[in-house]
Amino acid sequence: MKEEIKKKVLTAIRSIPKGCLRDAVVKETIRCVLYEWLKEKGLQPVPAFRNPRFPEGPVDIVGVKEDHAIEVAFCSSPTIELKDIKSLERVACEKKFVISFSPNQKKVDLSTFFLKSGIEHIYIYEK
Repeated sequence: MKEEIKKKVLTAIRSIPKGCLRDAVVKETIRCVLYEWLKEKGLQPVPAFRNPRFPEGPVDIVGVKEDHAIEVAFCSSPTIELKDIKSLERVACEKKFVISFSPNQKKVDLSTFFLKSGIEHIYIYEK
């Protein structure tokens, strides 16, 4: 699953003109790719999902099954951020992913300190 997502995101990012690639563009591209990927998997994508019982901000997108249970949740940022981890912890589902995309691998590696059990990391960057 991780490799499939990484491949689809990289394909989408490669098609964007280099002069347009900024963190916000990459983040939204990831969200768009995830939306389509979730649809392909038979899930209903819900962008900016937030558990209303908790003050933490929303996750980028979740995939909801027909019975309204959340199957998977995603957050993305250039590096792994504590706020994303806290938001993911508040989503009731088994599969949780944080996607990082900074070209500074050392900074991304240092930010893995924030990862918690049950949250997987996908690093998307190519030289």
